[in-house]
Amino acid sequence: MDDCRWFAARHKAQQEKWALLNLHHQGFVTYWPTYPESIVRRNKVITVNRPVFPGYIFIWFTLSDRKYVSINWTPGVIRLLPTRSRQPAPLPEGFVEALQMREPTAPVVAEVIATFAADTIVRILAGAFHGKLGRVVSSAPRSTRLAVELFGRTTVLTAATADLALAPIGEEPS
Repeated sequence: MDDCRWFAARHKAQQEKWALLNLHHQGFVTYWPTYPESIVRRNKVITVNRPVFPGYIFIWFTLSDRKYVSINWTPGVIRLLPTRSRQPAPLPEGFVEALQMREPTAPVVAEVIATFAADTIVRILAGAFHGKLGRVVSSAPRSTRLAVELFGRTTVLTAATADLALAPIGEEPS
């Protein structure tokens, strides 16, 4: 259990609780961050829990235990992320733990955390430059600008932030 990490999975619409229950029955530890919101229903104010990351749940497992392959076929789950990769990419260390320590109060948390810091080394997980390493120039929730060594020179390109993963410590772009 030493190399366990948190991973993200997309769930089917309105089936998050079904997916969480099925994953629990398979022995997986899960987390679905929500925040309370007051709404008016039938002339009464009630509090409902809204997801911080609509459509996504977090699952704790290790890639060395092939049991994780069953997640993609679990009722209520669409697929582990990223979808165009052979293996799912773990979330940054401490990401879910930070959410658990201070229960989120607004969905704005999603946009702040879903980016990479400048000068971070990342691996491209999809597209024509799959597997290449790059250095982050700037990052936003939807797209990230990278400096990548291509054709013998450094080129700046834009990639979907969801198609990037932190490179292991010590790896540098060639």
